[in-house]
Amino acid sequence: MKQIGPATAQDREALMHLYTLQKGRPFCFWTADYPAPENIEEDLAHDALFVMRDQAGRIIAAVSIERDEAVDRLPCWNPLLAPAGEIARLAVHPDVQHQGLARRIVAYVMQVLKERGFRSLHLLVNAENVPAIRAYRFFRFDEVGECEMYDQHFLCLEKDLSRIITHPFPPLYDEQSRTLILGSFPSVMSRENRFFYGHPQNRFWRVIASVFGESVPETVPEKRQLILRNHLALWDSIAFCEVTGSSDASIRCVIPNDLRIILDHAPIEQIYCNGRKSHEIYARLIEPTTGRKAGCLPSTSPANAQWRLDRLTEAWSGLNPSA
Repeated sequence: MKQIGPATAQDREALMHLYTLQKGRPFCFWTADYPAPENIEEDLAHDALFVMRDQAGRIIAAVSIERDEAVDRLPCWNPLLAPAGEIARLAVHPDVQHQGLARRIVAYVMQVLKERGFRSLHLLVNAENVPAIRAYRFFRFDEVGECEMYDQHFLCLEKDLSRIITHPFPPLYDEQSRTLILGSFPSVMSRENRFFYGHPQNRFWRVIASVFGESVPETVPEKRQLILRNHLALWDSIAFCEVTGSSDASIRCVIPNDLRIILDHAPIEQIYCNGRKSHEIYARLIEPTTGRKAGCLPSTSPANAQWRLDRLTEAWSGLNPSA
C-alpha cells in the first residue's frame, strides 16, 4: 500500500532523481536548471515537501506547497478565498504513471493546506500541458484567467478548499474480522466524533445489535467491542471527496479508499456496502482493484426513511451466520 507524508533530509537524492526523470518527457516544461537541489532544500526548511512511497519505501511521487508572491499578485484570484496556497513541482515516477497517483498526492496536500489555514489553492498550468489540465479538471478547479510568467503561457486555476475533506479516522478491524461493512463517507457528526455512524438517527448500531442479539451500544468503546466481538470490520468506500454537509448526493471528486489495509491483514470472506452510494463507488472504483464483488444492503441512514427498523434488520440479518 502506498503511503504519503512529509519528505525528510534523507530523501534529497531520490527526489532529485525523480525530478530528473521528468525532464525531456512529453508535456514537461522543466528546464535543465529547474527543479534544482536548492528548491528541495528550501521546501524541506519550510515543511513544504511531500512524497508518496511504495511498499518498498521507494519514492514514486512528490509535490511541494508554497506561497509565491508573484502568483498571489495576479488580479484573477477571488479575494474572498484568501489566503491561498500554491502547489508546485508535482512529479510521478514514469514507471507508475496513469494509476491515479497524482490525484492522491494532490488530495493529500489539499488537506494539508486546509489544516494550515488556507482557504483556496492556486495553480499555474502550462496551457499546452494537456495531461495536467485533464488531471486537475477532476478536482473541479475554476479556470479564472491566463498569464505569462517564467517565459511560459499559463492557465490560472483556483480551488475553494472549504468542501474538500479527507477521511478523518482509521478503519476498524482485527485479525479475526471476516465481514467488511463499507459506508460511503462519514457524516458531519461522525467526522466530529471521529468514529463511524455518529448521527443519533442513523440506525446502524441498532440494526447490528439486533442482528447479533446484543444490547445497543452507547459509547465508542462499546461500539468497537460489538464490531470486533462479532468478527466484523468497518470502513468507507471514499478516502477523499468534495461534499456539502452529510449529503451523499452532493459528493464529488471521489478518490476511493485502498482496502488492502484491511484485506491484507484480516481474513475477510464477504464485503457489504451500506447503501447504494457506497456500492456505486465500490463497483466503479474499488472492485477493479480487489477483484471481489460486494453486496448492497439498504442504507441505515435516516434519509432512507421508507425502510423501517424491522425491515432493515431483516435485510441485514445475513451478516449473522448463526441467525
